[in-house]
Amino acid sequence: MGLIDSLYNSDLQFYFFEFSHIIIFQLLTLRSLGKWHTPAVMSSLSSNTSQSPKTSPDSDQEEIQRLIKLIEWPEVPSGVDFMSSTSPKTTFYAFLHPQEVYHVGDRITVIISARDHYGRPKTYGGDYFQAKLHSPKLKAGVTGSVIDHRNGNYSATFLLLWPGDAEVHISLVHSSEAVSIISRKRDSRPDKIYYLGYFIHNGSSATVECNVQPPGPDVCTYRDVQSREEWFCNRPKGFPCSAYQEHSAGARRPILNATEQQFLQKSITDQTISSTLRKITILPQTSSTDERSVCRPGLPIPDPSGYYYQDVWQSHVCRNRCFTYPSNVTSCLKGKVVYMFGDSTLRQWWEYLINFVPSLQRVDLHVSYAPGPLLATDVEHGYLVQWRAHQRPLSMKRTRVQELRYIANELDNIGGGDDGLVIVINCMAHFVFFPVTFYLQRIRNIRNAVVRLLERSPQTKVIIKSGNTGFFYEHGSDWLSLQLDTLMRAVFSGLPVALIDVWQMTSCHYLPKGTHPQEIIIKNMVDSMLSYICPE
Repeated sequence: MGLIDSLYNSDLQFYFFEFSHIIIFQLLTLRSLGKWHTPAVMSSLSSNTSQSPKTSPDSDQEEIQRLIKLIEWPEVPSGVDFMSSTSPKTTFYAFLHPQEVYHVGDRITVIISARDHYGRPKTYGGDYFQAKLHSPKLKAGVTGSVIDHRNGNYSATFLLLWPGDAEVHISLVHSSEAVSIISRKRDSRPDKIYYLGYFIHNGSSATVECNVQPPGPDVCTYRDVQSREEWFCNRPKGFPCSAYQEHSAGARRPILNATEQQFLQKSITDQTISSTLRKITILPQTSSTDERSVCRPGLPIPDPSGYYYQDVWQSHVCRNRCFTYPSNVTSCLKGKVVYMFGDSTLRQWWEYLINFVPSLQRVDLHVSYAPGPLLATDVEHGYLVQWRAHQRPLSMKRTRVQELRYIANELDNIGGGDDGLVIVINCMAHFVFFPVTFYLQRIRNIRNAVVRLLERSPQTKVIIKSGNTGFFYEHGSDWLSLQLDTLMRAVFSGLPVALIDVWQMTSCHYLPKGTHPQEIIIKNMVDSMLSYICPE
C-alpha cells in the first residue's frame, strides 16, 4: 500500500476511516517511500518497540542526579525584604576595557553591577539577566553570554558579528529573590495549574480536575504501559474511570502571598537596565572564510549559535540555507514524510509551511484544530507534513483523550525507512509548572525512543526544537524554561540528532519576545529545519 503502511501502526484504522477515497489515492502517490513497509522493517519494529537502552535503576538515578546538578542556582539568604532585592532601576552596567575601534570577530564584555532598591551593591548572585547585542536599523542581533560571579557582579560577553552599528541591551528578567520564589513554588505547588477531564457515561456527563499528581483522595489513575507515566483525575461519583473521554486546560491557582507578589510585579520583571554606554561602530574584517560544515545531525552548538543580520539567521553551527520561494521548499521536501510532535510553538512551523507553500494543502481530519492532529499533503510534489500535540500535561482546547499520544510511543510505532523520514520534536513549555523530575521522566523516555528509532533506521533525520523565550509570570517564566532547556540539551547530547537553537533565535531579535513569535522569526526557524533536511 505504499505510504499507508509507513504510517503509525496505531493510526492505520484512523486513516482508513477518516480519509476519503480521494485522499487515500493521493497519499498512495508518494511512491518514493515504498521500502519502509518491507517485511524486514516491520519485523524489526515489532521486535524492538518494547525495548529500551539498557539501564539499571542505579544508573537511571545517577543520570538524574547528574542532570539536576547542571541546573543548580545560587541560593539567596533568607529573610531578604523587597527593598533589599535587586532593582532594575538602580542596577547598571559598563564596558570592561573599552576600545576606540572594534572589528567583526572581536569580543566585548560589559560588567553588570546589581543594586538593590536603595541603590546599595548586592553581595550575592542568583539574578537572572538576559543580554543581547543588536541593531534594529540593520535588523541584526546576537545573544550575550552572562556569567554570575556570585558577588553581585556579572559579566556579559558578546561576539561582534556584523559591520555597522550595534548597542548592548541588558534586561533583568528576575531578581535572585524572585527566582528563589519561583523555584520554590515549582517544587512545592504542582497543583498551581490544573486541567479538566470530561467523563461521559450512559447519557450523563461530569467534569473533574485532573493533573500530573492525584488532585484528590479518590482518583482514577491512568498509567501508560509503554512509558510507565501516570495521569490522575478525580473520580466522579457514579462514573467508571473508563468514561474519561475528553481533556482541556483548566486554570491557574493563586500561589503568591502579598509579600511574595512584590518580588514578581510586572514593573520589575524583564525590565531593561539603564546605561550610559554609547552605540559602538564595528568595522569589517580584513579577510574572512566560511569554515562551517554542511548542516548534519550531531554537530556541537557553539555560543552564540548564530545571529541575525538583515532579518536572516546566520547559523554558527553549520551552513544554513534560505528557502526564499515555495519552490525551494517543495524541492527539498519532495518524497519526504515529516512528522512533528510537540506543542503549539512547533505547530507554528506547520502553519508557516501551509501558508507559504500553495501546493501544500491541509487534510481535514475532523478534529479540533488547536490540539490536532493536523495533516497536510502536497500531491504535486509527493510529500506530507503532520503535526501532533504531545501527551498531557497540555493546556489546550477541549479534545478527545484518544488523540493525545506520548511522543515516545509514537516513535516506537514508526517502522523506519530511508532518508525520506524526518522527525521533529519539541517538548517543554507545558512542563515548566511542575518539578523537574517529572520533565526528566518525559524527556528521557523520548530520548530512549529516539535511540531505538535510530538503531533500526539510522538514516532517519531527527530534529529537536529547543524552548522559546517569552514567559514572564510566576507560574511559568523564562527562568523555568531555561532550566528545562538546559536539561533537554544535556539529555540529547551525544546523539546523532540536530538541535535548532530557537532559544537564542527568540531572545536576540528586535521584535518583542513572546512564546509565539512573529512570522519572520518562524521563517528562520523553519529554514533552519529545512537546512538539515536538505543541507545542499
